[in-house]
Amino acid sequence: MRAIVISDSHNDTAACERAISSVAQYDMIIHLGDIARDVDFLESCYYPAKVFSVLGNNDFLRPGDYERVIDFDGHKIFICHGHTLSVNYGTEKMESVAKQKGCVAALFGHTHRSVCKKSEDGFLILNPGSVSRPRGCKPSFAILESDGGKLDAAIVDWVL
Repeated sequence: MRAIVISDSHNDTAACERAISSVAQYDMIIHLGDIARDVDFLESCYYPAKVFSVLGNNDFLRPGDYERVIDFDGHKIFICHGHTLSVNYGTEKMESVAKQKGCVAALFGHTHRSVCKKSEDGFLILNPGSVSRPRGCKPSFAILESDGGKLDAAIVDWVL
């Protein structure tokens, strides 16, 4: 199974389209917040791919969740935007919450900077960066893959 992971698109659906069109095959799109209207676009344009999303700090007055747990090929994955878990100051709080929920990975956005790392116990921390408004780096998104057993991720940098 393969997912495209996007965050912080901030109304730039053209950047989302360019990122998604650069990936040959995928089963799922995960949007980690900012802006929820972009998720409506993804759901309408990329069916039958399943789209999972959470709200970000700029998604005012929109119903939805700031964090949730999804199933990805049998793996429990925690997804959030991250602002409610203080990710600007580190990922420890988010990782603790995710592990309490029985997850093997935590995906977040908010910082507009990509991160892809596994801890010694194999727990995956993934931030795809910003697909449209990076901070001090190139625009990016991530690919999350599973073969049913092993969970892997990679950051994809690209040019707007």
